[in-house]
Amino acid sequence: MLNNSVLKVSPHGSFKVTQLCVSVAICEAVNGDRYGWGNSTETEPAFMVYLGCSQKEVASYIKTFNTFYRCEWCEVRKPKHLQGFEAEIKIRGMQRYSNANAFGLDYLVECEESKHFGADEDEYNYYTTGYMPRW
Repeated sequence: MLNNSVLKVSPHGSFKVTQLCVSVAICEAVNGDRYGWGNSTETEPAFMVYLGCSQKEVASYIKTFNTFYRCEWCEVRKPKHLQGFEAEIKIRGMQRYSNANAFGLDYLVECEESKHFGADEDEYNYYTTGYMPRW
C-alpha cells in the first residue's frame, strides 16, 4: 500500500498530487479553493480525486459517484497520475469525510484498499455492498 506518497507538486507550489492507496490519488490545493472545486473547509483545502480502474468498471463507478458520493462531475481519461490502470476517473466535488448524506473520500480509500489488498471480487462485493451471489 502506498500511503500519502507525493506524486507531483505544481511549479508554483499551489497544489500537490498525493497517492493515498494503489488506485486513489488526490490533487490538493495549498490554499482554500482557488480552483472552484467546492469542497474546502475552514481547516482543510479543496481537492480533486483521481481513481484508477479498468474500462469495464468506469460506468459502475460513475453511477456510484453520482448516487452515493453526490459527485456530479466526473471525467474519464487515460491514466495521468495512477499507472497500471486502463482508465483514470477525475472526480470533482467529493467530500472528505462520509456523513448521513453521502460517502466521502475516507470511504472510497477504505473500499479501494480492501479491493486491492487481496480480497476476491465476491468477497469485496459482500463486504462493501452486502451482495452475495447465489451458487
